[in-house]
Amino acid sequence: MATSQFLHVGLTVADIDRTIAFYEKYFSFKTTIKATFPAEFIGSVPQLYRQKEGVYSDFAFIESPDGIVLELFQFSDPLPTEVPVWNKPGYHHICLKVESVPDKYKEMAADGVEFFFEPGYRGDPANHEYWVFLKDPDGNMIELQ
Repeated sequence: MATSQFLHVGLTVADIDRTIAFYEKYFSFKTTIKATFPAEFIGSVPQLYRQKEGVYSDFAFIESPDGIVLELFQFSDPLPTEVPVWNKPGYHHICLKVESVPDKYKEMAADGVEFFFEPGYRGDPANHEYWVFLKDPDGNMIELQ
């Protein structure tokens, strides 16, 4: 039987350098690839990218310390950001494990990162397992555990 392996998640962003800096600073991601898909490439597969003629995309692969990869795209003709709606089918958020949710919350909130609520207990408070949701620079949701 064939097996599969999770490789990466694609994420379109407004400012690729700002997004890279965010994930590097708070979650120790490292950039492994940074390049551009030229307009000719994007245009050669219109059924996939669905972009008007002449649009190109910068892209990057950033990798977490445990090997989780985000593939970032910044298109030359971006659409406005939409707030994810939880009950709309599609990808909704990513979840990252951090050493201490309360400590990471304090660090990031002090820098002005937007959270949906303060850290709370997941399940039994005796286990001291916290969780919280925040927004990355483009409003994409991240859950911390």
